Amino acid sequence: MWHSLTSRHAHLALGEGNARRYPREIAPFAGIPDASEQSIRELLELVQVPERIGILNVHPGSWEGWDIQKSFDIAQYVWDQSPGSLEPDPEAEPLNAAHLPQMLELTALVYPAYFRQGTAELGDYFGFIQDGKLWAMAGIRMAFEGHQEISAVCTHPDHRGKGYASRLTRHLIHHIENQGDAAFLHTESDNISARRIYDFLGFSLRAMLPFFVVERVPD
Repeated sequence: MWHSLTSRHAHLALGEGNARRYPREIAPFAGIPDASEQSIRELLELVQVPERIGILNVHPGSWEGWDIQKSFDIAQYVWDQSPGSLEPDPEAEPLNAAHLPQMLELTALVYPAYFRQGTAELGDYFGFIQDGKLWAMAGIRMAFEGHQEISAVCTHPDHRGKGYASRLTRHLIHHIENQGDAAFLHTESDNISARRIYDFLGFSLRAMLPFFVVERVPD
């Protein structure tokens, strides 16, 4: 998150110095380079009571002004297969502002909290649409030099088991490679179904990273 907020998404970031965050209408994430007193103090200035925000790979410990709401490990996968091994999916449609109501409706069902009104501003999104209905979608979220993150891979519960998630992931890998970057993604470590898909597709597990949802509380 820190790398994204201080590089390709620096124009969207709020804050400066040792703390950055996305606007709350875009994503509930913040980034700091370390757990120093300076970083924590600057992050406090960016988050209002009682807002909750997610931080990755920095342990909040006993920070004053924060309450840890939940924590879990994130599995980080990278695509390190030979470039050009995948083709675009002809049925994957680019999504735009006209699709936003359906994108929000779908993510509210299967990807709550992390996809918001402005999340699609972070990168390109694609989906499968049948009879005017968005049944599956995926897109690009975090980005820094040489890398783009595949995110919000989700399928309507009535249409699971049709391979939509795998197809959209492959399509996005090709899309990212076409821009000269490498794809990576994250999922909760206990999301076994998603991890099986990423293993099957050929992603490599890079790391297990701690993720914390913290709430700003009165000092």
